[in-house]
Amino acid sequence: MRADRLGRLRRQYGGSLVTTGTRLIDVPCRYGMHLMIALRLPLAQVGAFYIVFGTMLLLSGLGRLGIDRALTREMARVLAGGDAASARASMIRAFAVVLALSLGLTAIAAAAAWPLAMWVMHKPDMVPLFLIGALLIVPQNMGNAIAGALAGLHRVTQSQIVYTWLWPGLFCVTAFLLPLSAAHALAAVAVAMTLATLIGGIMLVRDLPRRNGVAGQAEPAPTPLLATGLSLFSLELVQLAISAAPPFVLGALSSAEQVGLYAIAWRVVLVIYMFVSGVASMVSPRFARLYVLEDRAGLVREAGRAIGFALTLAIVPILLVTLEPARILMLFGSQFEPAAPALRILLVGQLAATLTTTTPELLGMTGYARSLLRINALALFTLIAGLVCFARPLGANGAALATAATMVVNAIGVTLVCRRELGFVPLGALYGAWRRPSRVAHQ
Repeated sequence: MRADRLGRLRRQYGGSLVTTGTRLIDVPCRYGMHLMIALRLPLAQVGAFYIVFGTMLLLSGLGRLGIDRALTREMARVLAGGDAASARASMIRAFAVVLALSLGLTAIAAAAAWPLAMWVMHKPDMVPLFLIGALLIVPQNMGNAIAGALAGLHRVTQSQIVYTWLWPGLFCVTAFLLPLSAAHALAAVAVAMTLATLIGGIMLVRDLPRRNGVAGQAEPAPTPLLATGLSLFSLELVQLAISAAPPFVLGALSSAEQVGLYAIAWRVVLVIYMFVSGVASMVSPRFARLYVLEDRAGLVREAGRAIGFALTLAIVPILLVTLEPARILMLFGSQFEPAAPALRILLVGQLAATLTTTTPELLGMTGYARSLLRINALALFTLIAGLVCFARPLGANGAALATAATMVVNAIGVTLVCRRELGFVPLGALYGAWRRPSRVAHQ
C-alpha cells in the first residue's frame, strides 16, 4: 500500500521536483551575478548597468516576438499526434525568423547608442555601454528559441537550464576573472549568453526526435508561428516592460543612484518570481497537450496542481521578504537599505502575480491569446502612465508603485477572463481539489 502511494506520488510530482531542483540552482547563479554587481560597482555604475541591461532585454523581446513560446506550443501540439517532421520544420522556421529579427535589432541598437546616451539619458559616458549591450541581443534570443524548442519536446529541465540559470552561472565565472566595471559586466553577460546558447544547441540536437515521415509524403502545411507568437508575446512584453521600463524611465527622469536602488529591490522580489515562473514554464506544454486532447478534467487537475506547487515554493520567500526587507537588502551592501520601501511596494504586486501563477499560460495555451493581448495592453498602459506620473517625484518608490499596480491589474484581468472563458481559475481548481478529500473524509 505504501509502495503504491509512493509510486503514485513519484509519477505525479517526480518530474516537477526534478525541474524545481534544477530551478533552485538559479538562486546562487542569478543572485550571485546581482550580488557581484552590487558589491563590486559604485551605486551609479550599478544603475548604469541595469539601464543598459534592461533596455537590451526589452529590445531582445522584439527580436523574438513570442516565437519561442509559440514554438513550445506548436511542438507540443504536433508531437502529441506523433508528427516529428512537422515539429522539426516548425523549429527550423522559428530559428530563421528569430535570427533575422535579432540581427536587424542589433544593428538598430548599435546605431541608437549615441542618441540614447546623449539625448535621452543625458549621460555621454553611457555610449560605449549601449554599444556593448547591443551584443546581447542575438545570443539572448537564440538561446530562448532553443529553450522554447526544448520545452516543446517536454525536456522542461533542460529548457529551464537554458532559460534561467546557465548564463548567469557562466557570468559569475567570467566576471570573477575580470576587473569589474559596468562595461566589463555587460561584456561578460554577452560572452555568458553566447556560451549558454551553444550548450543549449547541443542539448537540443541530442534530444530531437527522428523524422517519421514516409518517402514521397507531402511536407506538412506551415503553421503561422509569427501570428501565434505575436499574441503570446503580449504577455512577455508586459513582463519585459516591467523589468526594463522602470530603470530606463528612472534613468531619464531621475538619477542613476535611484535606478540602482530600484534595480536591487526588484531583483530581491524576483526570487519569488523565479520559483513561480519555473512552474508556469513547466506546465505550459502540458496545458497545450491536454487542450488538444480535449481533456477538460485533466486540464483543471493540472492547473490546480500547478498553482498549489507554486504557492508551496513561494511562501517562504514571501515571508522572508515581508519580515526582513532592510536586512535582505543590506546583503547587497549598506547603500541599498533605502530601497526597503520600494521593496515592500513591489511585494504587493508580486503577491498578486503569485496567486495567479499559470493563469496567463493557461489562457495562452488554450487558444485565448487575443484576450491576453487586451489584458496586457491595459497592463502596459498602467505601467507607462504610472512611471510618467510617479518616477520623477518619488524616484525608486514611484517606479515600484507603477510596477506593483501593473502586476495587480494583470492578475485581476487574467482571473476574470479565465473564469469567463474556461469556467475556472487555477486557484479555484486548487481549492476544489482540497475540498473534495475533505468531503470524502466527512462522509
